[in-house]
Order: sequence, then C-alpha cells, then structure tokens
Amino acid sequence: MSVERVRRIGVFIDYWYAYTSARQLYGGPAAPPAWFGNVSPDALARVLVKRPPAAARRSERVLHGVSVFVRHFDPEVHHGQLERVRRWEADGASVLVGPSREEGAGFWQSALSVGLATAVSDALARGACDTAVVFAGDGALLPLLSLESAGEETPSPRIELATWVGPDGTVPTSLVSAPRVWCHRLGETTFKQVVDQRRLGKPAGHGPGAHRKPGPPPTAMGAAMAAAGLGRPEARRSAPAGAPSAQQGAAAAPGMEAVRATTELGREEAPAAAAPASREPAGHEERRDEPRGVRRITQRLFGRDG
Repeated sequence: MSVERVRRIGVFIDYWYAYTSARQLYGGPAAPPAWFGNVSPDALARVLVKRPPAAARRSERVLHGVSVFVRHFDPEVHHGQLERVRRWEADGASVLVGPSREEGAGFWQSALSVGLATAVSDALARGACDTAVVFAGDGALLPLLSLESAGEETPSPRIELATWVGPDGTVPTSLVSAPRVWCHRLGETTFKQVVDQRRLGKPAGHGPGAHRKPGPPPTAMGAAMAAAGLGRPEARRSAPAGAPSAQQGAAAAPGMEAVRATTELGREEAPAAAAPASREPAGHEERRDEPRGVRRITQRLFGRDG
C-alpha cells in the first residue's frame, strides 16, 4: 500500500505583473477603473494549489505560505495600497516591498525580480517548501526557472509558473517557453473568482466635513426657504434683530413643522402637518418688519394672511 507524500506548496506573486496583465487581457477596449485587476493573493494561491500538474494529485498538495512582492510605495500618500497590504498580512501572507527608484537606480522591476528570485531559491534550499509556484512574467526570471528545473523530470516538481491567459490564448510573458516547467494558464473565469473589488474607504477623519462642528437647528423660516430652493438655511441666522424667532415663524406659517421635518429627514416620511396656530396681532406686527421678499416667499408657500 503506497503512502501519498504531501508536497508543501509555496506561492510567490509579483503583484504588479498580476495586476497589469489582468488589466491588459480582461480590461476591455476602454480604460478600466483603477481598482480593476486587484486580486486576493490568498484566493489566488489556493486556486494554484488545487490545480496540480498532470502527473500530480490534488490531495498531495497543501498551501504552505504566500509571498507577495509589490512595488515601492509611500504609505503616507498611497492609502489604498497600504490598506491592501495590511489585509494581505491579516490573511497570513508575507509582503515584501521593492526598493524605491532611487535605491534601485531607476530599475525597480529588475530589483523586484531579483528579490523574488532570491526568496524562491532560499525557500527551496532551506526546505521551507517542496514546490514553488511563481506568478510572474519578467523575462529576467528565466535563469531561476532553468536552474531550479535542471536535471529534473518533466515537469519539474520543484518549481511551477503561473500567468493569466487571454480568451484567444495570448500570454503576456515569454517565460511560458521555459523547458520542464509546468505553467498554470489561468483564464478570465479564474480571474473573476479571485478578483478583489472591494472599495477602500478613507480613514476616519478624512474628507470634506469630517471636522465640521454641528450647527444649531434650522429656524422654521430657514427650513421653508431651503425647501423652496431659495437660499441656504444658515442665511436666516444672520437676519436683523427685528426678524421673527423660530417659534414666531412657525406660528405665522401653518404646516411649517411638516416642511421642516421633510427637509431634515430626507427620504423619510414627513409627519402630518401641524394644526394652524392662532395668529396674534403681535405676530403680524413683527412680520411687517420682515423684508418684502421674505413675506412673498411665506405667502407663496403657506397662503396669504387673512
């Protein structure tokens, strides 16, 4: 009775290649939105583990680590990328950030590929994994594939390649020609299974109005003017000293509370209109002091005084 040997699979992802090649192959003729092409490294790794080469069995493979290699970014500026990295780390992935353009003498992709190749060789040499699956497309990685597959049967059990493939069979990398290396050609259906479409919210305290202090409740007349589209409610607070108060304005205008509730509640159902309040002579005297335009607004909204 044969005993199956479980192979520990380490997955190494050049995220910039995974992102840009997906946009190139599946983004359509028009420029896709910026989030299009982002994938979940953990979901992608699990798909690769469950897609063994022809001579291997799915039951013999188990995920044993995910390493994601990303371009250098400024965490103070690129908040979205920082949040993605934190989410990947929470999923258990190791994230390695490449050198800046200054540190890499302008050749950031070559520096990133060297880091990926070094990590793969080190993991295989130390026995951290039995098989390394490399999702990358830089031609500079060809020596790595050739070295790790040298002298092995076809395909090599030590190293595998993964890439997106277009609907017509187009692949955006020449690494697929490496001998003795099994290549996982993942199509658009698989891409949709591992795509990450989550919109990244801004950190708390960012955005317009984040630090705005709540203003006082709007006056009845201000609410009526806002409902009529005739100015901001805040303008009523700068009225002259002889202007009516909120209570006087509500008493002078039947149904004002219903208008105010509709303005404040938005899409919520407005309460029933309040019963017409008694009109006292003092209220009429104060209302004569209002500007002529305000009186006309009130008359148009709530009817003329009897």
